Amino acid sequence: MLIEFCSEDNLKNVIQNCSSHQKDIEVMASNSPFLWFRAAPGKKEKLVAPTSKSLLTKDGNSPPNEDVLFEELLKCSTVSDQIQLLYDKTKLNDLGVRLRYMVARQLEVIFESLYANIAIRPFGSSVNGFGRMGCDLDLVLTNVVTKEMSDANKRLVFQEKRCEGGRSAWQRQLELAAELLELRAAGATRVQRILHARVPIVKYAHELADVECDLCYSNMSGVYMSELLWLFGSLDSRVRPLTFAVRRWAAAAGLTSAHPGRWITNFPLTLLVLFFLQQDTKAGRVLPTLKELVKMAGKDDIRVAEENVNCTFLRDMNKLSPDSYGQNRDSLETLLLQFFEFYAQFDFQDKAISINDGVPVRKPNALPLYIVNPLEQALNVSRNVSYEECQRLQAEVRNAAWQLEAGLEGQKSDDWGLLGLIERKASRGLKKLLRVGNSHRLVSVKDLFRDNEKESEEGIRSKLERLTQKNETEGVREMKKDLDNKIEGKGRNEPLKFKNRQVANEVMRIRRNKLL
Repeated sequence: MLIEFCSEDNLKNVIQNCSSHQKDIEVMASNSPFLWFRAAPGKKEKLVAPTSKSLLTKDGNSPPNEDVLFEELLKCSTVSDQIQLLYDKTKLNDLGVRLRYMVARQLEVIFESLYANIAIRPFGSSVNGFGRMGCDLDLVLTNVVTKEMSDANKRLVFQEKRCEGGRSAWQRQLELAAELLELRAAGATRVQRILHARVPIVKYAHELADVECDLCYSNMSGVYMSELLWLFGSLDSRVRPLTFAVRRWAAAAGLTSAHPGRWITNFPLTLLVLFFLQQDTKAGRVLPTLKELVKMAGKDDIRVAEENVNCTFLRDMNKLSPDSYGQNRDSLETLLLQFFEFYAQFDFQDKAISINDGVPVRKPNALPLYIVNPLEQALNVSRNVSYEECQRLQAEVRNAAWQLEAGLEGQKSDDWGLLGLIERKASRGLKKLLRVGNSHRLVSVKDLFRDNEKESEEGIRSKLERLTQKNETEGVREMKKDLDNKIEGKGRNEPLKFKNRQVANEVMRIRRNKLL
């Protein structure tokens, strides 16, 4: 239960008068914003709760049930409504954000005894407005030295330990933070040290807040990047729902993964959406370019991160000219289709994506996919993407454009509109394997595989010939061969086998889950 007090004085009063520590020799006492409620000793009194008070939300940190979500999406009248509903149901809500700030505050309390004016700042999807329920929490540990702390007129200066050794010194600071997490942070478990990465981090899970955390040291450019994404998302109400739909489609298509590798991630996908919305079409554009925000920045907007990375851009969007954005008023449905069509025709071989310019720029190297880091423009945020994954991205956007456009022209079915793009991998993969040509007719697994095996050889073969007479897919041809093998070995009670493991896995999963 997350409790908010009217004032900080009220909170301090409650902590001082009501909280206590455990009398246990194996527990080192420490203060924390996380507490547990102990049963009162002796005779227990029944407390009658006032009827006028109620919880603001209950189970508000639990992701929505997928089956219920799909049922609600099926009932929507338009694709735009589906996209908006998907965003509203899956976005990180206010409770999730507050819990993440509680975790940051807990670390500040722990580190305050070691550092002067320490700050633990959340960044990434938890605060940039593009986070979904259950997303990871990115934290940065910064030691902020204010003007008062570094006043040259003061004669007494604290003796402090100089950090020598360059990068290795900060790695040792993170090593110390990891030790403190293991020994002093209530709820912190599974602490992992990843200190030799480009940005050294400490990963851990917070059981009390039910969130996975990544802690890094002095990575303020990530904080400013989160600020930039928040500003872009706040300029137009369609930006975040459209991004959510694209991310969910990419996950369903297998383009993204929860584990790092050679595939694209959510951050480059977000930049792809922002870049598309910056295009100056006949209807105008939705978002301005980053160069325009930099050009209009004032003295209060100057920010310089570590390694002299310039993070200066306009923070007050009220100063932005209305003519620089918002002319395009197309619906979410139209924008999603145009997004797929835009990248289906994009020249990934020679051009790079840059939200700084808002137009394709020439690639500086031969990497398959080049997306310019908006703040550190010498970096490619998609340098890990392999050639095969880039090719698959282009194929999937073409398929998505065709599928969405075909769904808009036909009648509503059980996978109409957005549902056909974000449905489960298992059912979607099987439909791809069994789909006959460009037709929407599907081969029924029940018709192909009968447990009692009473159908004759000629009956099964004729059914397959009827279903695959035009444009047989490779998946259907493979199952036909395997079915012939089964029929030939019918007397020996041989089990149905597949040469293609993917086909076998998909068929067995569908049969087990009784999806068809």
